[in-house]
Amino acid sequence: MKTQEYSKAYNIPFYFNDLLKLIKSLPIQDKVKIEKELEKETLVYRSKQLSESIKENTFDIDSIVAEVSEYRTEKK
Repeated sequence: MKTQEYSKAYNIPFYFNDLLKLIKSLPIQDKVKIEKELEKETLVYRSKQLSESIKENTFDIDSIVAEVSEYRTEKK
């Protein structure tokens, strides 16, 4: 997949909205490449956020067995 070369020099402050406009003007192939690079760079951050949002499993085998036994007794 060949991409277009971009050679522009900016001598002005470059803000997030400017970057967003530039990205929106790119062809879809380049947007996909940017997406893949961002996915790679943010993987550690996203996995850390996910692990913090997951509650720790506090069940032990004894409480599970007791719960199942109680359920089975109620069903009889």
